[in-house]
Amino acid sequence: MVSMNHPSTENSAQLMLVPGGTSMGAVTMTYSAMHKLWELYEHFEKTGMQRRQRIVVAPREMTEALPSRAEASNAALQARIKQMPASTDVILETSGSTTGEPRLVGLSFGAMVASARATHEFLGGPGRWIVALPVHHVAGLQTLVRSCVAEASPIIADMSSGFDALALERAARTAADDPNLRGYLSLVPKQLSDALEVGGELVTQLARLDAVLIGGSALSPALLDRAREAGIHVVTTYGMTETGGGCVYDGQPLPGVKIRVKDGRVQIAGPVLMDAYLDERYTHFVEEDGERWLATADAAEFDGRLTVLGRADDVIISGSVNIAPTRVLAALEKMDGVREASVVALPDDTWGQVVAAAIVAPEVFEKMKEGDAEEVLAAFAQKVREQVGAELGRDHAPRVIAVVEELPRTTLGKVDRSGTARLLTDLVATRKAWVR
Repeated sequence: MVSMNHPSTENSAQLMLVPGGTSMGAVTMTYSAMHKLWELYEHFEKTGMQRRQRIVVAPREMTEALPSRAEASNAALQARIKQMPASTDVILETSGSTTGEPRLVGLSFGAMVASARATHEFLGGPGRWIVALPVHHVAGLQTLVRSCVAEASPIIADMSSGFDALALERAARTAADDPNLRGYLSLVPKQLSDALEVGGELVTQLARLDAVLIGGSALSPALLDRAREAGIHVVTTYGMTETGGGCVYDGQPLPGVKIRVKDGRVQIAGPVLMDAYLDERYTHFVEEDGERWLATADAAEFDGRLTVLGRADDVIISGSVNIAPTRVLAALEKMDGVREASVVALPDDTWGQVVAAAIVAPEVFEKMKEGDAEEVLAAFAQKVREQVGAELGRDHAPRVIAVVEELPRTTLGKVDRSGTARLLTDLVATRKAWVR
């Protein structure tokens, strides 16, 4: 631990860097730190006595927490901190998958416990949680907090070397075989897709779990249908680091969470909210009648059930036409042979911006390797434009199309949209993308 006495810190604290990832050693160390916070929090709940020593846990990528780099990592982290509310217990970094610029989020342990308890209430009771997501991101870390609250040790499915079907199968079987506790798992859509591709015993064991939470990015209707047809009890989640993870399950706010849509954007209130962004002064809260509302950048509709439409600031303006990438993406994912896609804007001298799509279509990708890649890509691109044009109008059809083996992803497995834009720019420059 390193002492932290930042000028904007309300009281001194001991900063504890712990390793992220999903390896046995990293998860064990991080769980130990989180369990200590849980013990302190439980003591406060029972006695009302504040802890004397303040410990702030900061899960970081494994390489940043190694002994050889810990001192430099601590210094780099503290240099970014501009404020540190006295209630902050955990420092997490957002994925930065959309903006490319991660933010530091300060969360109280109370907020994380409120999220964990609300999750258990929604799902039907506490259970054993499988850790298959990196614990330096909120979704993975929350599996550890929920394990503390449930008083049941987590089951680790090591994904540090990539998707490991056997590790996940063993973990799911262990959780499902426990007669005293429900079995839960949290995944991102790519992991769910990988599991369904593997099929067999892995899917059989996943179907035995009481719930498989899917979050981190939008889940396509086709993938959701495939999972549910396979008997997997999928629960879709919406949330973010700033809300301690998922706060809306299957479109319904968790107990204690309030949702509203103002000016087309989601606002969230409740005990799960962060304290503040630690690397900036502006907190993005709206104060109203003594209640804090987190103003998000997500466009949505809410009539008792939340439907997220995408980022409100993510509209592509092409030749004065406003285009929602989420609608183009939904049209693409309906196409036969398309496994997944990412839709972004690229700058253009004529149109200002153009719709660009990186598409994972395995059969097309193989044909491009075997034959005339340019001809195969051009034929596929025409089908893409016809499909999207027929559904949304020709103005919405992508003008830049590339077929790729896989999409750029963050360490959490989310599609990295800023990375997608860079990839497409490179493919256009090397004449490996179709351009209209």
